[in-house]
Formats: sequence, C-alpha cells, structure tokens
Amino acid sequence: MPPIISKRSVLMNYDLISNYYDKYVNFTLDIPFFIKESTRTKGSVLELMCGTGRVTLPLIEAGVSLSAVDVSRTMLQILKNKLEKHGLSATIFQQDIRGLNLGRNFDLIFLPFHSFTELETTSDQNKALKSVYEHLNDGGRFICTLHNPAIRLKTVTGQLRLLGKYPLNTENSLLVWCAENYNPLEKIVVGVQIYEEYDNQGKMRSRTVIELKFALIDKTQFESLVNSAGFEISNTYGDYSYSEFNEASSPVMIFVIQKKRK
Repeated sequence: MPPIISKRSVLMNYDLISNYYDKYVNFTLDIPFFIKESTRTKGSVLELMCGTGRVTLPLIEAGVSLSAVDVSRTMLQILKNKLEKHGLSATIFQQDIRGLNLGRNFDLIFLPFHSFTELETTSDQNKALKSVYEHLNDGGRFICTLHNPAIRLKTVTGQLRLLGKYPLNTENSLLVWCAENYNPLEKIVVGVQIYEEYDNQGKMRSRTVIELKFALIDKTQFESLVNSAGFEISNTYGDYSYSEFNEASSPVMIFVIQKKRK
C-alpha cells in the first residue's frame, strides 16, 4: 500500500465523526454512474474528497486504476484499512483540493456526493477548479455533482429533524439529527448535525455536534465558474440515469466538463 501523503488542511473536520460515517451514509445510487464513466476512460482516474471510500472501493473492484484524495486523516485511515482487508490497492493523498500538488495528471477527475459545495466562497471554488484544471490532461474530463438548490432548499426548514437511527453493534445504536437554516444573501446553508450514541437501555453514551456550512450553487453560477477556469461544459444531467436537467424537479446537477485541448 502506498503511503498516505500529507498536506495541511482547513476544511470541515470530519475526523470528529469518521467512525460513524459508514454507519449512516449508505447512498449507492451514484455508484453505477461513476463505474461507467471511469471504465470508459482510457487513462488514469482521480477521486476528490473520497472520504472512507464509499465510491472508491466499488471502482477499484471494477478494475479502475484509481487515485484518491481527502483532507481527513482518520477518514483516509478507514479507507486504507478497507483496502488492506479486501486486498485492494490505490494511491491515497491527504490534501486540500484547493491546492493540490499530486505530481501527475489524470484523464478523469470526479467529485461525488455534492462535496464541492463545502467550498463556501467563490475564492475557494475558483482555487479548487484551478487545481483540477492543472491536474487534468488536455481533453480530460471533470465530473462534479451539486445539489439542485430548488430541491435541496425544501429540506432546509430551520427545525431539528431526525435523519435516522442506525445500529452500531449489538449493544449500541446511533441517532443522527440535523437542523439547517438558509442565508439567501450569501446563498449559504448553515446548521448542525448531532450524533447521539445510545445503549440498549436507551441511555446516551456520547453526543457529538458538528457545524454544517455549505453553498447552494445554481446552474448559471457554476457554469460561469467553470468557464472562467478554462473548461467547457460537455453535458449537464439531472440524475444518475443521464436524464436532462430540470430545475424544478431534478434531484441533483451533474456537470461533465472538459479541459480544452491546446
């Protein structure tokens, strides 16, 4: 297993809840899409903000030669343990995507699960796109998934809501709560997620609170960002079945953009 290559970060601290992450994040709808896009790429592939490997492992199992980046050391350690357990291999970097320095270029870079929105400011978004551009081969593609603001805002109510109850083991369970508010001037959602661990008798064993803060970037805004970074947009989809994007109904925005050939 290649070593984890470290670089300082200031992004959201997922280290606090890394041991819970796989218990409550079980989304798989996007995996066939990324397998298809990665296996049709004749070259190297890079996953950004990979976390504990929700998408990483299925791609490697599908035969993709994959490198992966995340900022959280503990999330990457969990990924490394999974790879070793399954006899798989990937090149892993611990870096901030706003200033990547990987020493190589790729034919496909993708960023799943709306994670680009954690870059709250236009300055940070531009830095990340610049890093992606510099790490793509000429003609290479970048796939970026974003919330559709019109749909995502329907769940931003300001009220505390239970996201779910999840078993941790035979003795303990996890309750995940969330409360979010929207700042329309800055187009930022702010709030908290609360992680409560209970035993079988209903006694709380621990409680962890993390701050949420992410941008809601509309289609026109993102198109302006990528055009300014030197990309051209190839396709925009509204779901992982390649449906045309519809602002009123599409659950997500999936942008396929290309680095212009010199």
